[in-house]
Amino acid sequence: MSERPTGITILAILQLLSALSDLFAGVLVLMDLIPLGILAIFGAWVSLIVFSLGIIGLILFYGLWTLKSWAWLGSLIFSIVGILVGIMDPIAGLTTLVVSIIIVIYLLTPGTRDHFR
Repeated sequence: MSERPTGITILAILQLLSALSDLFAGVLVLMDLIPLGILAIFGAWVSLIVFSLGIIGLILFYGLWTLKSWAWLGSLIFSIVGILVGIMDPIAGLTTLVVSIIIVIYLLTPGTRDHFR
């Protein structure tokens, strides 16, 4: 395949920033659990989920950056979940909602899909 298009490079970088943010948030949640006692069990699960999303995001970043065919579908699913999160939490999730909508629209353009085949 030819050189990676600028739009896909931007998507990959957005994915990387999102993944790093999730990893950082997962660690912060875990650090805040120390004084909670028994409630820390719930927080540990939240931390694990957020941290796992960060790991998945890093994998998707690699796939987008290297134009792997599986990255298109994975990013589409991940962004649709981001839209749902943004709808359920419109204040905190506004940025997630807007970025996820842009990513879904860009991924569904005919030329973009062709780069991942």
